[in-house]
Amino acid sequence: MDEIVTFLRIYPPFDKLPVAAAELAASQAQIEYFATGSTILNAGGPPAQFLYLIRKGSVDLVHIQDGEPTVVDTLNPGEGFGHRSLIRNAPPVVAVHAQTEVLAYLVPANVFHRLCNEYQDFANYFSASSFDRLISAAQQRQGSTAPYLFQTRVRDLIRRPPITIRPDATVRQAAQVMRDENVSCLIVDLPPYGFQDANSGIITDRDLRNRVLANGLPDNTPLREVMTAPATSMPADSLAFEALLLMLERRIHHLPLIDNGQVIGMVTNTDILRRQSSSPLFLPRQLERARGLDDLRTYGDQVYDAVTGLLDAGARVSDVGRVVAVAHDALLQRIIRDAEEELGTPPAPYAWLVLGSEGRYEQTLRTDQDNAMIYADEHPPDAPEYFAKLADIVVERLVQCGFPRCTGDILATNPRWRQPVSQWQAIFGRWIDVPDEESLLRAGIFFDYRQVHGKLRAEAVLRPVIQRARGNTIFLARMARAALRTPAPLTFFRSVALERRGDQKDLLDLKQRGTAIIVDLARIYGLEAGRSETSTVSRLRSAWREASISEVDAERLINAFELISLVRLRSQRDQIANGEEPSNLVVFPQLSPLDQRGLKEAFQAIARAQRGIAMMFQTDRLIG
Repeated sequence: MDEIVTFLRIYPPFDKLPVAAAELAASQAQIEYFATGSTILNAGGPPAQFLYLIRKGSVDLVHIQDGEPTVVDTLNPGEGFGHRSLIRNAPPVVAVHAQTEVLAYLVPANVFHRLCNEYQDFANYFSASSFDRLISAAQQRQGSTAPYLFQTRVRDLIRRPPITIRPDATVRQAAQVMRDENVSCLIVDLPPYGFQDANSGIITDRDLRNRVLANGLPDNTPLREVMTAPATSMPADSLAFEALLLMLERRIHHLPLIDNGQVIGMVTNTDILRRQSSSPLFLPRQLERARGLDDLRTYGDQVYDAVTGLLDAGARVSDVGRVVAVAHDALLQRIIRDAEEELGTPPAPYAWLVLGSEGRYEQTLRTDQDNAMIYADEHPPDAPEYFAKLADIVVERLVQCGFPRCTGDILATNPRWRQPVSQWQAIFGRWIDVPDEESLLRAGIFFDYRQVHGKLRAEAVLRPVIQRARGNTIFLARMARAALRTPAPLTFFRSVALERRGDQKDLLDLKQRGTAIIVDLARIYGLEAGRSETSTVSRLRSAWREASISEVDAERLINAFELISLVRLRSQRDQIANGEEPSNLVVFPQLSPLDQRGLKEAFQAIARAQRGIAMMFQTDRLIG
């Protein structure tokens, strides 16, 4: 019995049961052998009397329609079947055939129902659809006891009611109130302090220093002339982590909290940081204190530490990606500003763009550079030389800070990717109008751009060109065909397809065979719907109403993307911790059973979406 107990406690949902419950199931379980090709359960036959748990071998779930059998899934060791028939006390809807020789543990119906009645998580697992289990698998990767950032509402961080002051009060009066009340920020408003219009705002001690004293304004200056209005605010029931992200992205230190349209308090970065010493909010401070390139070189390690803490805390991968993007943006902006000080004021407005995963807020812990530069058509003759020098300095310093050059030379140092506005518009338009192989490859990288620095508004001049893809069925169809060239990694028998590289076997590339496919699909849906979002999750969540994907399938892909990304990110974290170069490869059998099953269901969601997009764009009929 000990062997059965040990086996059960490895696989979900038995791994969540108390030891006594697993021992009960093991003590009542029967051990059965099924020969290759034998039928274990018949579709429409007698209801199942057991929960079947595969110990060795594989079985096929076969659906019969119009007399034609179709294998809908293949189950492997640790997976079970018969539960749907047990729950409904009805005939099985699919037949179960032994694909190989099978050794199985059979848990009697009465034990199965007892465990379902006594343990809700156990019952939920077997009553859930594969889609629900995919969501659950992603959620279960969070820590069993999430730290305060993920369980605390910001209203719980309020220490006192908001301190208010009228807009016609002077900056001197504001300073006196801050001193007397021992606060660093005041709400500027008129009673009843609804904080609902542009006439209300906030004034901070930094505002007094930077906007009043530094500019030599008199102490009788009305607050309405120097306050921040309207101020960024947040609902009081938001999570502390959501507040952290907002403050990090907006570079703010004070956040008014709203409940039913009223300001009920203020949370500061200090309120969060005193409870979380490794918070990502510390990262911009490290850059402010950096005195030179040597200090900047250590920044990547600080980002790694912050991300590791977030992963351990149970943060979603999409949120971790935002933190990484904000941290890397801050480093890039610091490097660019330092370079501008060395070279002098830019001779024309320009924009520094980050591309690919960085443009989508989906960078992993270590990644290479993908960037470009766009500058105004009207520029003095020396502008191209200036921007070439700027690009050389910035790219080289990023290399020294741990961001290697793009192996495909997609860098602002390449004159091809450092162009004035009209040239970029022509390039984007040509990629859409003449969608050959190179155009599709470039569009897949450059259309995921994001501006990080510069006064030229790239979105206003480039996004309208990209919008032309929405009505170009040939471009979208060719992009769809390109996205289907890498199929979901599933074998003919519905198992995960693994590969060998040299003397390593059972490998799975989580980027090439996982996240990259979803990224490509999401981009197509986003372009089809005319959406401007660049992140994969945002594209899927916003595009389904106008694109050829249902809301259910979009959510399946979102959860598949989160799950695959999380396994990938955790693997890279462990590789770095072990002194190894991070890669996208994992040894599949070394993953936990929960990860293995979750990835399999994620790949099935990808395969489903690929079949849908192939049918929608009739990619098999494309010529050339």
